[in-house]
Amino acid sequence: MLAGDLSDMRTRLKLQKAELQNALARIHKLATRDDLTGLVNRRHMEELAAMEQRRGMRSGSLPCLCLVDIDHFKRINDQHGHAAGDEVLRLFARHAAASMRETDVLARWGGEEFLVMLPDTRPDEARTGFERLRRLLARDEAWGAQAHMRVSFSAGLTAWRQGEALRDALARADHALYEAKASGRDRLIEK
Repeated sequence: MLAGDLSDMRTRLKLQKAELQNALARIHKLATRDDLTGLVNRRHMEELAAMEQRRGMRSGSLPCLCLVDIDHFKRINDQHGHAAGDEVLRLFARHAAASMRETDVLARWGGEEFLVMLPDTRPDEARTGFERLRRLLARDEAWGAQAHMRVSFSAGLTAWRQGEALRDALARADHALYEAKASGRDRLIEK
C-alpha cells in the first residue's frame, strides 16, 4: 500500500513539475516577446543589446543597428481598420524575420517601428540584406490577399561604436531614419 502511495505521489509530482515548466515557459514568452508579431519586445532587445555590447567589447566587433519604420502606416489603419494594420505588422515581421540571419535579432520597438541588431556585420553587408527585404516587400506575392495593403519601409542604419552607449547609437540610427523619411521614404540611410 505504501509503495502504491509513493508511486501516486511521484506521478503527481511529475505532473506538477511539467505544469510548472510550461507555466514558466509561457511567462518567459510573455516577458520577452511582442504579443502581436511574436518578435523580441523592446525590453528584451535592450537586454540582448547590452549583452552584445559586452561581447563586442571583448571581441572588438560591435553590431550594426537599424531602426526600421513602416511607411505611411497610419493610412493603413485609417483606410482599412486596426485589424488590417495588425495583419500588415504581422506580415512585415514574418518577412523581415525570414530575411535575417540566425544571429540577427529583430524586435518590435514600438508601434510600426522595429529595431534590428546585426552582430559582426559591416554596414555594407547590412544594407544588402535590407535591400533584399525591400525587393521582397515590393512584390504582390509577398502580401497574398493583402496585396492592396502592401507597404514599404524607411530605415536608419548605423555601426555601433566601441564604448558608445546604446541610446547614442540609437539616436544616430533615429536621425538617419528621419532623414530617410524626409528624403522620400522607401529607403535606407546610413549614419
